[in-house]
Amino acid sequence: MTKKLNISVNDVPRQLYNPCSIMELLVLLEQPEKGVAVAINTNIICRSQWRQYQLQENDQVVVFKAIAGG
Repeated sequence: MTKKLNISVNDVPRQLYNPCSIMELLVLLEQPEKGVAVAINTNIICRSQWRQYQLQENDQVVVFKAIAGG
């Protein structure tokens, strides 16, 4: 039996199949891998961790365009 996972992405509730990595979420959202940043519960997650980082129940995910500044 597959378990459902309730999260929010940019303040929009979503239901996913568990387990789901950040990379899998980006594919579902049709987001490019490059040019975006991801925060989970206000913590930015390094791109190198996206494949292994597993989303948890009630995670608050923010996907935003990464910009360089100075």
